[in-house]
Amino acid sequence: MMIAIKRLILGALRKLSGLWHTACGMAGLLFDTVYAAFRKGRTPNLSLMSQINRQMLYTGVEAFWLVGVIAVLCGCAIVLGTMFNMPKIGVGEYFGKILVVAVVGELGPFITSLVVVGRSGTALATYIGTMRVSREVEALEVMGIDPIQFIVQPAFVGIVGSVVCLNVYFITIAIGGGLAAAWVATGVPAGIFFDRILDALRFKDIFVSLLKSVAFGTIVALMSSYHGLCVRNVRMIPIAAINAVVGSMFFVIAANLVVSLGYYVL
Repeated sequence: MMIAIKRLILGALRKLSGLWHTACGMAGLLFDTVYAAFRKGRTPNLSLMSQINRQMLYTGVEAFWLVGVIAVLCGCAIVLGTMFNMPKIGVGEYFGKILVVAVVGELGPFITSLVVVGRSGTALATYIGTMRVSREVEALEVMGIDPIQFIVQPAFVGIVGSVVCLNVYFITIAIGGGLAAAWVATGVPAGIFFDRILDALRFKDIFVSLLKSVAFGTIVALMSSYHGLCVRNVRMIPIAAINAVVGSMFFVIAANLVVSLGYYVL
C-alpha cells in the first residue's frame, strides 16, 4: 500500500515538473517571438504576411462552418433552457443576462479555442515537428534565417488573430440562433430580445471575452510550436501533436479560471 502511494506521489511530482518545464519553455518562446517581431532579420516582410494570411485562412476562415454550427446549437440550447425553466423560479426575464454571461463571457472564447486546438494546434505541431526531422529548421539557420521569425511568428499572429475573430463570430451566431429559437418556441419579438441582450451587455463583458480569446490563442500557438520544436525523431511527431492538444486544453482551462476569478472577484 505504501509503495503504491509513493509511486502515485512520485508520478504526480513528475507531472507537475513536466508542466513547469513546459510553462517555462512557452514563456521563453513567447519572449523570442515578441523579440523577433522587433528585430530585423533576413526574412522578407512579404513572406511573413503571406504565411500569416495562410495561417488565418486555415485556422479561421476554414473553421467558420464548424464554429457556426456549434454557436447556433449553443445559442438555441441556452435560450430555450432559460425560457422554459427560469419562469418556474420567477426569473424568466433574465434570459438576456444568462445568454451574455454564458456565450460572451465563457463559451465564446473557450469553444473557439478548443476548435482551433483540434484543427490547427495538431497541424502546427506536426508541421514543425516534420521540419525538425527533415532538417529544414537547421537549413534555415544555415541560411541565416531565424526559425522563430520565419515559422513561429506568423503562426502565432495568425492563430491569435483567428481565435479573436472566431470568438466574435461565435458570439454573433449564438445570439442569432438564440433569437431564432426564442421566436419559434415562445414568439418573443426580435425587438424585445435584443433589448434584453443590450441591457445585459456591458463593455467589461466584451473586454474580458476579447482578453480570453487573446490569451487562449497565445496558449495554443505557443504550445503547438513548442512541442513541434521539441521533436527529435519521427516517432515523436504524433506524441508532439498529442502533447500540444492536451497541454493546450490544460492551460486554456487554467487561464479561463484565472481570468474569470479576476473578473468576478475584482
